[in-house]
Amino acid sequence: MSTVSLLAPPAPAAADVFVYADRQITEAAITQWPDAWVSLGTRVPSPTGYVRRIRVDDRHVYAKYSFLGTSLVSLLRGASGDWPKVQAAQERYVRSGESLMRREAAQIRFLAAGRRPRPAQFKGLQAGVLFTAPATGTPLSRLLLADPGRTAELLDETFRDLQPLYQSRADASGLTGAERSIVGTFHRKFGHPTPHAYLAELGGSTNGDGGPELLPRVVRRLLKPTSLPNPSPHRALCYGDLKPEHVLMPPHGQGARIRFIDPGLVFADPHTDLAKFVMRTVLFLVATKPAPAVTEQILNGLAEHVDNQLRGTSPHDQLMALRQLLTWMLMDAVNILTTYLAAPSSLPLPPTGEALASRPGPLLLAVDRVTAYLEQGTSVTSMWESALAEFKAAAT
Repeated sequence: MSTVSLLAPPAPAAADVFVYADRQITEAAITQWPDAWVSLGTRVPSPTGYVRRIRVDDRHVYAKYSFLGTSLVSLLRGASGDWPKVQAAQERYVRSGESLMRREAAQIRFLAAGRRPRPAQFKGLQAGVLFTAPATGTPLSRLLLADPGRTAELLDETFRDLQPLYQSRADASGLTGAERSIVGTFHRKFGHPTPHAYLAELGGSTNGDGGPELLPRVVRRLLKPTSLPNPSPHRALCYGDLKPEHVLMPPHGQGARIRFIDPGLVFADPHTDLAKFVMRTVLFLVATKPAPAVTEQILNGLAEHVDNQLRGTSPHDQLMALRQLLTWMLMDAVNILTTYLAAPSSLPLPPTGEALASRPGPLLLAVDRVTAYLEQGTSVTSMWESALAEFKAAAT
């Protein structure tokens, strides 16, 4: 996804963008199902792609559309130019055959083969619009709140289903593209010479929650060479956009497989998915603020799961992996939070995004304190325990 540019031309109006996307989805659905009755349903809030529920005769289908492979946040902030420029570029983009939706369709078909993680069912691809069937199951995020004592068990089960992907030796050419690792995304957003205006603007929205200097300070710490994780020589095909809301668990004891929605396959260190999943579970807790006892159980379960995932190497290697994991988690938190903070008011956000954007202070304060431990060279074990305590405080 492309970074917001504060010096961009006048931004497209959200109404123009949404009307255009609806028209493309409707026309694509009619082409895909020429003999069916098609109607638009509700829009699914997202800072990235445009997603609509649609009805095709008596069936429900999800339709997903991407503008120029960039996020809706960036697009509506003017990063790709004004509306006439975007519309002309979008027509060329869809015709190019290299759209993000074409790549995601290929990823879904790849995952559906063999015993790889089970995706949503592919229903079609027309003119840059991806169609998938609604996936059945209970979001893992909801299960964690309902039964927090099973957190480690549920996460262990989730990552067992991901193992065939990490061990895949199949040809994955054409499956990965612009999707980036956590560090790649962080550097794209903040590693250029002049991120100050962007950070200053976003930091201004956090006044009263630690001050506008807090966000730039966090980014500066994470960009220090001593903070950056060492590149791993081992790379694997990772799921990419992994979060508890996108993992759908089957009814307990019925033998059905977990479903994973919205893939973003990327070649990266195998622990990339772990860092994203753990941090995004923390973000979910900070946004929803469950009872303190529930938050504590879930965080304890996350810690147990991390311990399970890192087991099997030397104590030194485990500590280094844990430091790397925590650094990636902090970067991922900043990547996500800044996207939510940059979203214009005309763009509906998902519940977690709305909650974090409206009250970013608790999360920012937690990340500020943990990055300070990182900068000070605090022992890895102490830093991890402190991070869990800070995340708990942010979620209460």
